[in-house]
Amino acid sequence: MSRIPNNIHMVYGLAKDFGWQPYKNADNIPRPGADSFNLIRYLSVKSAYEVNKPDNFYFYYQYEPTGELWEKAKQYITPVKIEAPNEIFGNPVERFAHKADIIRLQALIEEGGIYLDTDVLCLKPFTPLLDLEGTKGGCVIGQEGLYWENDGKLTNAILLAEPNSEFCKIWLNSFQSFNDDNWGGHGVKMPFLLSKQYPELITIEHYKKFTWPLYHTDAMKWFYRGEGWNDSENIVCQIGGPLKANEDLSESYCIHLWMNRCVTNEFYKDWPNNPMEDWMTVDKIKNVDTPFNILARPFLNDFYEK
Repeated sequence: MSRIPNNIHMVYGLAKDFGWQPYKNADNIPRPGADSFNLIRYLSVKSAYEVNKPDNFYFYYQYEPTGELWEKAKQYITPVKIEAPNEIFGNPVERFAHKADIIRLQALIEEGGIYLDTDVLCLKPFTPLLDLEGTKGGCVIGQEGLYWENDGKLTNAILLAEPNSEFCKIWLNSFQSFNDDNWGGHGVKMPFLLSKQYPELITIEHYKKFTWPLYHTDAMKWFYRGEGWNDSENIVCQIGGPLKANEDLSESYCIHLWMNRCVTNEFYKDWPNNPMEDWMTVDKIKNVDTPFNILARPFLNDFYEK
């Protein structure tokens, strides 16, 4: 049996609006908020299930999503209704992202397994990372970009941990100093700081394995829209590391899709009248070749067969 069990954990629906409020475009025309469970969420569930064939797949929520895609996704998961924490160690927790930070650590400590954000596309099984050799640290975490040490960040969008991981317990205990106004303080900066104090408790994976490319505008245009995508060695973007025009993403176990305001705000800015809900469709993924669409396409076969 591997040190890290093949259980998958996802957390979603910790805010009534699911983090997607209505907005106005550049012409001041109202646009609706995104669906409570859109195509990205479905792709995250479907790819995690098909690629990893988990023994258990726990999907934690406080507010249950609705819609056809949610009903379709439920065949792959065990939905778990929870009450998200409003405080930790006496410190108030208001942001849903910070509530998720706490829940993921609690789940990994109790059950062990693989935590994935609901905007992660899985490409190949995590199996080689589950059976950690010898005394390698029992919590696996990815670098966030080539310059992760200079930036002082490790990603918490993808985490693998053995049950009762000492690193996860120390990380959770660090929330005694939690401040809800500090956006990434305990989510991505704290694991970096703790990795320096407890290097024996953690296994750090190369930045291209979990979160490549990063969320910067040129990289996202390349990934989602195919801008600058070709067979040359040209560099599309240097932020977070050199992204080549012909990057094949073959080193990736999964890709963090950054499908929150990081991506959507960039697209609202650059294509104010062509937001995500207009181009993130099954037909576009099926028929338009971009790096993202080609990777996502296999997980929508059941839509094509209709």
